[in-house]
Amino acid sequence: MMNPSPDDEPLEQLANALVQRGLAAPARIFFDVLAPLGFLASQMTLFVRPFVPGDRWTRYVDALSDTRGWEQLRDILNRDC
Repeated sequence: MMNPSPDDEPLEQLANALVQRGLAAPARIFFDVLAPLGFLASQMTLFVRPFVPGDRWTRYVDALSDTRGWEQLRDILNRDC
């Protein structure tokens, strides 16, 4: 497996957490359904950003704040599972 770039690290961590909890398959289905709405999903994360407490969650929100982040997370889950 390739070393993630610093920008991809939160996405790698999120994907690993989903896999460890046995949620990879439901997450992949969710992301496949969400794919056409990627722009809206990224806008929702920007909307939620002020309500997210702490730096830990802010990194995940920042990583998913654009359409590319959602696509990368889906690609990571597909690659690892």
